[in-house]
Amino acid sequence: MKKKLTAIICTVVAALTCFCAVIGFSACKKDGGSVTLLEENIIDDNYDNYYEIFVYSYCDSDGDGYGDLNGITQKLDYIRDMGYTGIWLMPIMPAASYHGYDVTDYYSVNKKYGTLQDYSNLITAAHEKGIKVIIDLVVNHTSSQHPWFTSAVNYKNGNGGNGAYADWYNFSETQLPKYYKNGNIWYEGQFDYGMPDLNLSNEAVRAEIDKIIKFWLEKGTDGFRLDGCLYYCDGREASVEVCKFIKDTANKYNKDAYIVGEAWEGKSTIEQFYESGADSFFYFPAAGKGEIVSAVNANSALYAYRAMNNCAKAAGDYIPAPFLSNHDNGVARIMGRMARNEEKAKFAYGLLSMFSGNTFTYYGDEIGMIAQNPASDPDLRVGMLWDNKQTNMTTLPMGAGSQYIYDGVAEQLKDKNSILNYYKLCNNARNAFPAIMRGSTERTVLEDSEVLYITKTYKEQSLKIVINLGAESKKVEDIQGTLAQTICVTGGVKMSGTTLSMPRYSIAILT
Repeated sequence: MKKKLTAIICTVVAALTCFCAVIGFSACKKDGGSVTLLEENIIDDNYDNYYEIFVYSYCDSDGDGYGDLNGITQKLDYIRDMGYTGIWLMPIMPAASYHGYDVTDYYSVNKKYGTLQDYSNLITAAHEKGIKVIIDLVVNHTSSQHPWFTSAVNYKNGNGGNGAYADWYNFSETQLPKYYKNGNIWYEGQFDYGMPDLNLSNEAVRAEIDKIIKFWLEKGTDGFRLDGCLYYCDGREASVEVCKFIKDTANKYNKDAYIVGEAWEGKSTIEQFYESGADSFFYFPAAGKGEIVSAVNANSALYAYRAMNNCAKAAGDYIPAPFLSNHDNGVARIMGRMARNEEKAKFAYGLLSMFSGNTFTYYGDEIGMIAQNPASDPDLRVGMLWDNKQTNMTTLPMGAGSQYIYDGVAEQLKDKNSILNYYKLCNNARNAFPAIMRGSTERTVLEDSEVLYITKTYKEQSLKIVINLGAESKKVEDIQGTLAQTICVTGGVKMSGTTLSMPRYSIAILT
């Protein structure tokens, strides 16, 4: 689907966000200041920069107050210009709640978001621009309002219903932990009473999941994000087997289907889940207040390298999936995690961008959005700020409060020092140098504990990457190579002979 792109993306050279190019890249001028054209080297595989979108809150195309699929289609140029080559859509199917993780129909689209035709149009337009689209596959549970469940509980309670669904859920005649009562019967709901767990050991349920996967892949979907991969509370092996079943089923219909799973656990458990053969599992130890934030706050090269190394080792021969924040990790966006320190929040993304694998960005992080109340799930899903006039804004999810401490997209696009342009620069680097995403990583230990010096090698491409995690400028000596690109929060990297002069929180890439 994806062709090797020769399109070039203009990135701003500025005092706070700088980019240095060597011979082989050309420069151009554009309104708003000096820009440098960087030719991408996109490889047709499952390595991508992913962008997570909550459709409800992203872009309202028809003025009804809700974000919709057509709104995303309208913003595809923005998404691709930012350097994202993949989109993860949070649940788009009909559901009982605002967040969509309690599905009531697996074969349709939430009416607030549009129609199946709108989805097909989005897929077609995204593919034309070299963007993949994956969607949430929520099969740990359904809504308690799903016809399968209502029929099952009615049958179990002797009130009619279809006996064929009686074993599709986990029922008990006595109360058990995380079981809820309906009439005379108890049912399992590990996430919530409104989300009864499916009996994933039931062959009829498996057959239905097969149909669901086939349905969406035939619509052109490029893969799935698996919600809540701890399908069985009392056994990891059984949960891993479900992931394998889903991966094998998806590949039956599309050999290139990309599967990324949510196993909200530590490194050892994530390693175990990769035994399923799924392409990726989110590396939660690096996210939230985890390894990346710790490395930045501690100004520690060792912490940063350990995070990179642990993430890569957990994935083994598969594709790592590091990220900073998402809709439910640690109940805070990265700007909140960094106590609204713009320099550190930018640099955290810069450090993430040097990780191997697929990075995932939560919509709005690229403009510094925050959660007004980090303990509120709706506050993590407020409307995307497209401009300071709040054009195409959506209504707030139930109980949410909005607060924007930085300008909207339109204003940040014009600001050479913006968070947005820093994110764009990082994504462009990943798209230009295949070794950043795919390369093996080796560390050269320096005397300065705040400077990380690594070599990334992929096929014939070898890169030297020097990262100053310190809060002060550094001179780094005996660095071999030609300075190809720098990513700076403030100031600019200079090279004289084999010595790099690096401002605080800066990254130098050498070929």
